Amino acid sequence: MIEGVQLSVERAQAAAGYGWKQSGRTVALVPYAPTEDVMTVGGKIYLPPKMWQRAEEPELYVTFAAGEDFDIFLPGPWTQTAPFGDGMWPGGFYEHLCRTRDGVFAVESVHRYRALPHFEIVGR
Repeated sequence: MIEGVQLSVERAQAAAGYGWKQSGRTVALVPYAPTEDVMTVGGKIYLPPKMWQRAEEPELYVTFAAGEDFDIFLPGPWTQTAPFGDGMWPGGFYEHLCRTRDGVFAVESVHRYRALPHFEIVGR
């Protein structure tokens, strides 16, 4: 759960050969606090995805991963505090969320900006 995130959902409709197709993108602007050698996001130290995977205690850090092993984001509060695994749901956690909730986005790309310190996370 990260506070202070701005979420922009852009939707568009385009004509396709079989009817109307929904398209668009969702962008989450996630602020970070820069210090001399680390960035903190939501009170945790940011690590790039590969470094986060090698961390001995990954729950102490935060990362944003795109690609095959992608992260997800969704608006609103998250009340789950106990750890859980992807295998607890048939088809995985992401598929479960997509079936049961609106506004679930897979991280497609992550960009870091320094002038106004924030991450721009694009979701699909």
